[in-house]
Amino acid sequence: MKQLKRVLTAAFVILDIILITGGYDEHSKMYRWIGHPLADIMTSIAHMIGGVNGIGWAIIIITAILRLILLPFFLNQQVNTTINQIKMQKLKPEIDKLQSLSRKAGTTQEQQQASMAMMSLYRENEVNVIGGISFLTMAMQLPVFSGLYSAILHAPALKEASFLGFDLSQPQIVFAVIAGVIYLIQAWLMMQYMPAEQKKTSAMMLFISPIMIMVFAMIASGAIGLYFVVGGVFALIQSLIQHYQRPGLEKRVALEFKIKKTADDLMAEGIKVPTAKDSQNVNQKNSDIVSNKQLNKEKRNAGKQQR
Repeated sequence: MKQLKRVLTAAFVILDIILITGGYDEHSKMYRWIGHPLADIMTSIAHMIGGVNGIGWAIIIITAILRLILLPFFLNQQVNTTINQIKMQKLKPEIDKLQSLSRKAGTTQEQQQASMAMMSLYRENEVNVIGGISFLTMAMQLPVFSGLYSAILHAPALKEASFLGFDLSQPQIVFAVIAGVIYLIQAWLMMQYMPAEQKKTSAMMLFISPIMIMVFAMIASGAIGLYFVVGGVFALIQSLIQHYQRPGLEKRVALEFKIKKTADDLMAEGIKVPTAKDSQNVNQKNSDIVSNKQLNKEKRNAGKQQR
């Protein structure tokens, strides 16, 4: 299963690079491979619905469908990330000890030993340093949402389309403000269970993102603004699910998670830090191997000349 996940992640990363480096214009791979088919589907949905608001409902429907398809992946990542955060909080006293030892270290070797003990602390207690983030989920969503963005950006049906009286081909401040408010609420929810130290460093980034989305939606077309509104609703739903899941996950971690090795245990084990002498020995060994290979090659060449 892990091998399959690695292969899929690599495949999606390669696809992302190919698509993103081609840009977002009407002749790009992003639009030709993903955006154009989505634009055709969106236009078909609009024709089925009919009326002046058809294309607006089509944007809402296609965005919602894609979000629903990816929702299980997002929720799974949320659970893993939340569990990892709770474990990190329980492990924090041990992390603080090792950080204190690193600061008080008198020599470079002692500092390296504390750093290696920190890595062992995470590994021995099965805590993910990167926070349980799934690179597969991240790689999967990029072509989907970027393709949808390019479809809305270039769809011919949007040139004269309107939704509830709003011209979708022109910037609409109402959609921008609604999207900004939704993402601000989501950011506030995400901060509720953050440790005080993390809030100081993350708060600005969490609140800058909704402001950037609102500003971008103000200068983009109304169709893009509508897309951000629908995407924001689903992002808010995910955050609400995470908010209500948190107490249950905390109980689960309290029952299942036990610290296997503490900072004192790891430092008492005397984790060996490679010294300059060790590095010199390794370099000498590698040099000897290279010299032996060169000598053998010269002998073979000499033998060929004698023949």
